[in-house]
Parts: sequence; structure tokens; C-alpha cells
Amino acid sequence: MGSHTTQSDTPPCLRAASAVEWSMSSGRMDASAEPMDTRFPSQSSVLDESALQDRVVGEYPIRSVRSCHFLSRGDADIYRVISAGANYYLKVYRPPKKRTHVESEAVFVARLAEAGLPVVRAVRRRDGAFASLALASEGLRPILMFEEAPPPLPRELSTKRMEALGRTIARVHGLADSDPTPYDLPSFDLKTVETERVPHIRRFATEEDRIFMETVVEWIRPQLSEIQRASPEWGICHSDLVLSNVRDGEGGVYLFDFGSIARTYREFELGVVFWSLGHRYLNQREELWGALLNGYEAVRSLPSGLAARLPMLLSLRELAFLGGNAATLPLRLGTEPFESTFIHDGFVRIRSILSEVDEPPL
Repeated sequence: MGSHTTQSDTPPCLRAASAVEWSMSSGRMDASAEPMDTRFPSQSSVLDESALQDRVVGEYPIRSVRSCHFLSRGDADIYRVISAGANYYLKVYRPPKKRTHVESEAVFVARLAEAGLPVVRAVRRRDGAFASLALASEGLRPILMFEEAPPPLPRELSTKRMEALGRTIARVHGLADSDPTPYDLPSFDLKTVETERVPHIRRFATEEDRIFMETVVEWIRPQLSEIQRASPEWGICHSDLVLSNVRDGEGGVYLFDFGSIARTYREFELGVVFWSLGHRYLNQREELWGALLNGYEAVRSLPSGLAARLPMLLSLRELAFLGGNAATLPLRLGTEPFESTFIHDGFVRIRSILSEVDEPPL
């Protein structure tokens, strides 16, 4: 049998490629043929700095803009905008984030600022809205402009700062409970982890870790079901209060980067802080954790059952953290250091957490 194929048998991509003839005699490629007419979706576009400055930055009341430069990438891309008066930061979100989501984020943060809470605010556009929108190759990308954040927390963290952080978190939760605005915000719960995080973890986990992950999820499930999904146990939260999102401003701590804002468990919000203390202030964690709880309780009651459920909350946070990083890994490779054992190391941490519970799911 011959190997001859007809034009109709040849895949479109090969027909287009074969239309570009290589001239052996001249050593040159003849690119006069028509290019492929199939558009490939983009996994991660990087918007042009000049176009953002011309088309987007001008929508905001910022005087004498000098430059707009790409700064970092991840689940959102960050550009630094330098003006005569101050520096600002343009945050370009990725699908599936919608404009209504980021507008809700900015409006809620503005409400916090109006109530006197120390937060890093978004900047309103000239038309009064916050969010802009860019049509990129992967779809519509919402955009917010932010004021410059204060510097990070110091290496040595005082109990005074942690008490202030506890009071601020409690005030955020209290204001959210009293705010009737119908914000378009997602929810974060175990279903979110199972549908939006776990599938990405599976891509990089070993078979042993995948089996362990399913065991942990089933261990978490009944404990979360005990928490009432209503105020004051459930409501709008920052949802990613790692200490890099807490800044050291004049007069106290500032909350920064509400990009993960969601309706979730209030004790999960506090559990994320405890998780972060273990990464950055392990030697001070118990003392700082006690100060945080004292500050929170000075404003509103602590979520019931927090202490008993803390191992579960830490495990949930680890799964969310691993899944979030695995989901954006294709965007980060080549731009950020990534260890091949990153996913497995996360499961080592979960095993360590569970080794201290009375009936570990091991």
C-alpha cells in the first residue's frame, strides 16, 4: 500500500505548514503563502505597557504620568505607574475574573476606607467606576488601579501590631455583616477546593499524595459542615491574609490586596493568619497568635470552635495554596523559582499538621 494522502486527508495545520515552501537552491523560505487561519487561544498574554498607558491609565485622574512598566506576573499582572505626584499600581486580572467581581472588590475596599479602616484603596476612574476592561487574546481582562502600598511588616513583629491586626480584621467582618450592598463575589468553601484547586494539584502530585489528598478532603468535609454558613460565622472576608498582604503603615497595620475577596468562613480567615505566622514568624507564632485573638475579641466574639478546628483549617489552607499555585504554574515557570518538590512538600506539611490531632486520617 502506498503512503499517498489526499489534500482532504491532511490536517489543516499541516496543509498550512506545507504551503510554506523551502527553496533548497536559494536557501530561503518562501513565506508568500497564506498563514493559518486558525486562531490559537492564549494561555497568558502580557499587555503592552505603552498601550496600557495610552488607553487605560488615562481613564484615571492621575496627573503627569511619566511611565507604565511591567512589574510582575501570576494570577494577575502588575504594572508600576509613575507620575509626578505619586506611584500607582495597575493590576490586570485574568479570566475567569469578571469586571463585576473586581468592581465589587474595589467598592468594598472603598467602604472600608470610608469607615476609617486602614486599607490600600483602588483609584476611581474619571467616570466614577473603578474597573477598566481590556480585550486580550485569552479574553476580557478586568483592570484596577491601586494606590501605592506601605512597606512590608518588619522582621521582628510586635504583639501590639498583631493586636491591631486582630481589631482590624474584626472590624472588616463587622462592617461586611452590616453592609447590604449585593456584591458580586465568589464563595470559598470545600467545593471550591474540590473543583478549582484539587484538579490542578493532581497534575503534579504523586499517586501516593493524590490518594492522601482525597483522604484529607473527606476528613475536612464533616468539620466544615458543622460551621453555620451565615453571619457571624460566614461572610465577606479578605480570604488571603498572609502577612505579605499586611503592611506597616503610619499609625498601624494596613490590609493590602483584596484580590481573593470572597464569602467564606470567618475562622478560615483567622486560620490563614496562623498559617502565615508559621512561615514567617515561627519562633513568635504562639505569642503573636494570642495577641491577634485578643485584638479580634476586643471588637467581636471569636468564631466558636476555632481552636478545635485549627488543624482542619490549616489543612484546607494548604490545599488552597497548593491548588492556587498549581493552577497558575504555567504562568510562573521561567519567571519565578519553582522547586520540583513543591507539591510534595505541601503534603509533608499537611501530614505534619495531622500528626498532632487525636484521630488523624492517616
